[in-house]
Amino acid sequence: FIMEKFILILKQRKFFELLVALGLFIFIHLNNIPFYHVIATLLELMVIIEVIQMLFVFFEDQKIKICFMVDASIIFFIRELLIATTNHEPLVNIGTYVFLIAIFFVFRYFAVKFSYNK
Repeated sequence: FIMEKFILILKQRKFFELLVALGLFIFIHLNNIPFYHVIATLLELMVIIEVIQMLFVFFEDQKIKICFMVDASIIFFIRELLIATTNHEPLVNIGTYVFLIAIFFVFRYFAVKFSYNK
């Protein structure tokens, strides 16, 4: 009976996400992993996912979706900004990353505004 209740709770997405986040939080703290390393690794994973999505769309539709490329670039530069700030790099480097992120957000806006999927 308890197992059935547990499975019903897991089927609700909110509880599942909470359990996964709690599990990751406990794992990070038990293994003394610096949190910014975890965030940088997750951002790397997101870049890889965006690139793979772009490749799948290209092979299916024979079209390159600019949004996937720009999203991957934004995530990559956010990751680099995180690493630069935790390593106390000069403000010029940090400012450059912020500027590039802003430029890619402008590209993202125009990629959505002038998309060929309308």
